[in-house]
Amino acid sequence: KATVSVLNWRGRYTVKMDDFTEEQLEGIKMLFKQFDTDGSGKIDMVEFKLLARKMGIEMSDEKLKESIKAVAEGDDPELGLDEFVQWLQNSQTSGDDPFSMLKAKIKSKGMKPLTNQQIEQLRQCFNTFDADNSGAIDVEELGNVFASFGQDMTDDEVRAMIQDVDDDGSGEIEFEEFMLLMMSNFGQEETVAEDIQTCCRKYDGKKGVVNKSDFEKIIRELCGEALTDKEVQDIAECAASAASPDGRGNPTEEGLIEWEKWESLWEAVQEGM
Repeated sequence: KATVSVLNWRGRYTVKMDDFTEEQLEGIKMLFKQFDTDGSGKIDMVEFKLLARKMGIEMSDEKLKESIKAVAEGDDPELGLDEFVQWLQNSQTSGDDPFSMLKAKIKSKGMKPLTNQQIEQLRQCFNTFDADNSGAIDVEELGNVFASFGQDMTDDEVRAMIQDVDDDGSGEIEFEEFMLLMMSNFGQEETVAEDIQTCCRKYDGKKGVVNKSDFEKIIRELCGEALTDKEVQDIAECAASAASPDGRGNPTEEGLIEWEKWESLWEAVQEGM
């Protein structure tokens, strides 16, 4: 087993990196870096809540705080990448979010996160096509899945798709591999930038700007209850300054934000986190 030994305030623990492929770990690393706003190699509690939200993790604020303290130190803990991977493993093993590692793998591919209910529905679909109840789908069974979606594929085409996600080289795909395959073929790619841009368009009167109040609504729409009112207000304040029509550092009286100035706006959101 490929493992990394990590030392923290609770002592030495082992992170099983073979829960993820090299490509998945690289994707998770890039995702982690998006929220490591100061480049310190660690994310704080606010950044962690946003990252968990982006992956579709279904846990309350209290549960998140409780779970992060199992791998990080102090009242205001920070997580490094290895500790974050450990947190994903802990959350799935404990059942706090039984699909946390799967969600990280989906998000590492730039795909839109799924709810636990949606994943359970896809599990039912998987079980339906697992005709021999082996816990894995072979070429014929996967061909039946795509046929049910109106896509006729040859055995060679199906076999090639299996090879793309078949981490253990069995020639079949288990549920997690099935999920990644379905997301690759039918999932919607998204980025953090595209998320905020899409929401801004809904509030923009075709002038390329939104006001601070609307921007707070956008952040709440994207993050739900992951952020406190104070955290949302701080992000909006930074955005109104960094992406002001009057130039960076010169917020307008109305708190207008030029959301199409994406680089400065994303910097603002990061600064506020």
